[in-house]
Amino acid sequence: MRANGGTADTAGVRTGAAGLFSVMAAFPTGVAIVTTTAEGGRPVGLTTTALCSVSARPPLLLVSVGERSRTLRWLRERRRFLVHVMGGAGAERLCSRFASTDADKFAGASWRHTGSGLPLLEDGVIAWGECATEQEVEAGDHMVIVGRYLRGERLSGPGPLVYHARTYRDTPWG
Repeated sequence: MRANGGTADTAGVRTGAAGLFSVMAAFPTGVAIVTTTAEGGRPVGLTTTALCSVSARPPLLLVSVGERSRTLRWLRERRRFLVHVMGGAGAERLCSRFASTDADKFAGASWRHTGSGLPLLEDGVIAWGECATEQEVEAGDHMVIVGRYLRGERLSGPGPLVYHARTYRDTPWG
């Protein structure tokens, strides 16, 4: 029985991956782009909604990366990465590109190398953080990478981009 006195309708209950995807589509999340470098300093990256803080002492966050991601190899080898919290003009376009299988996701994007050589996106970013990998945990068909937060910046500007019901949505909060 539900708290409001009704009963749960189980006719639409789904199990397995399809059920999980359906339930998680109802959960709005922020959107981030994770970047690092491949051989020769070539920039690589991916879009994720699987990002969260883990600990304040030490300052840790985690990102979950699919085992088929071409960026995963370089995240594991480089052991340093940037997390870009996305929002505002250009964010949806960049997130779609970084979620794709395009060979050069940085084509046409405005970015620069940080002092540590990591690719920092300049458009559609409302905050960024640099991390060093502390731990990797295999979890099903994903690798959870726990990173120690080293430094970063919250930028002024628009509200965050969120992902809800398999759609990017701008928010009014800034």
